[in-house]
Amino acid sequence: MERLKNFVCRDGFAEVNTNAGRIRGFMENDVYTFLGIPYGKAKRFKKAEPVSPWKGTLTATTYGYTCPNMDDNFLPDEIMGMPRLWHSSEDCLNLNIWTTSLDKEAQKPVMVFLHGGGYFSGSAIHLTCYEGKEQALLGDVVSVTVNHRLNVLGFLDLSQYGDDFRESGNVGILDLVEALKWVQENIASFGGNPDNVTIYGHSGGGGKVTTLMQMPCADGLYHKAIIMSGITRMEGPVDGLPMRITRETAQKNARILVNAAGGTDKLQSMPVNELMALVPHTFKDYFFWSPVPGAGDYPGDPGQAGIREETGNIPVMIGNALCEFSGPADSRDKSQVTEGEVVKKLSEKYGLKGPALYDIYKKTYPNLKPYYALTLIPMAFRQDVNLFSEKRADLSGAPVYEYLLTYESAYNGGTISWHGVELPFVFHNAEDKGCVFNGEQTWVTQEEIFNAWIHFAKYGNPNHDLLPKWDPFTREHRACMVFGAPSACRVNHDEELLSIINELKG
Repeated sequence: MERLKNFVCRDGFAEVNTNAGRIRGFMENDVYTFLGIPYGKAKRFKKAEPVSPWKGTLTATTYGYTCPNMDDNFLPDEIMGMPRLWHSSEDCLNLNIWTTSLDKEAQKPVMVFLHGGGYFSGSAIHLTCYEGKEQALLGDVVSVTVNHRLNVLGFLDLSQYGDDFRESGNVGILDLVEALKWVQENIASFGGNPDNVTIYGHSGGGGKVTTLMQMPCADGLYHKAIIMSGITRMEGPVDGLPMRITRETAQKNARILVNAAGGTDKLQSMPVNELMALVPHTFKDYFFWSPVPGAGDYPGDPGQAGIREETGNIPVMIGNALCEFSGPADSRDKSQVTEGEVVKKLSEKYGLKGPALYDIYKKTYPNLKPYYALTLIPMAFRQDVNLFSEKRADLSGAPVYEYLLTYESAYNGGTISWHGVELPFVFHNAEDKGCVFNGEQTWVTQEEIFNAWIHFAKYGNPNHDLLPKWDPFTREHRACMVFGAPSACRVNHDEELLSIINELKG
């Protein structure tokens, strides 16, 4: 573990002027850190406004409030997620910055991370691996993480109750627009280039990236986009899917909640803890909280409204993990599980198609252990990643780069890539995340992924010297970087596997 080389926190040091006032952070191991910087203010259910100016110097040395969650027990596995709770408040419009320079001429690429947790949970500090210090130091970028309104505070569509609420169904994403405006106006003072901003996010954060790309009001505030395990369903019905809703259903839910509260005035004025208690008492499903089509200038996600041609100039990187939510549940050494055992289990579940599934799996991933054939259904996101990539490629504009994670951790007797496995690598924090460890391969994979994300943020192209050549995705050349042992750029490598999986899913 790296020893502390320097730490400076005092008046007159690490001080920066922003458009709202002066702030003071601190330096640790050559990285300037500013925590909890306010970027906006908002009344409940209303669109955010720029933060009010302050007098004197604002201390930015501790995290700001996170958005209240309806269920603070909604946490990932402690070993795999390492969650962190923090003080919450409706006054949660704040961001964190890590940088190695405060020179306005430094013009470093800016990476703005949007956290996961669907649209109802999580925060910019929810997982310990979200820290941007190593990313800023080793990647020579300005690293930014953002808090914003979630759940009922960010996505309750009250537009039927008056023009004052016309944007209430999407104020949570409009908060992010306000944060990106703040970045545009202020990031040069932190050594950043406001004309080279990458927005990236995982899970719900990936959904937030696609939502911003659908909104004209965000145009010009970012220049590249990375969507990590967060694309919404590209085909099929809308309602009933996680993180997706129609306006009709959103307004029906709003009426139910208004009636439960006793009117919109009561809903606006009740203490936030009462509101957070009322919502799960009224609804049993957290996942329907999501941006509402028609709220503000949001037309709907790419599967609902199509991809905006105006975003054709934005380079995109998109991908997911092989197993996402269906990783191994037992702690056996997966290398000791034989092909015969796996084929028997697949046959018991899928009949004659079980052996066929295994044969196609082994042809597709010859370097993976037999056991992991049991974890492929459902293969969340993969088919929708392909559909999204196709539609992006059809724009004939900036390139789209596709990836798939097949990295195996030694955790729990062997665990193939799960939902969020890449996050410690992206932030170069794998040293602090034991569950991703697998000997020397840990550091090989970290350098491959970290440098790909950094190079993409710098140049709109993820290629670097430690990774095989990564081609853009086109309909004719369906290239995908498969991160594993070893990593390789493969073309249309899993079409047959996806086909039989879709058959078995029915």
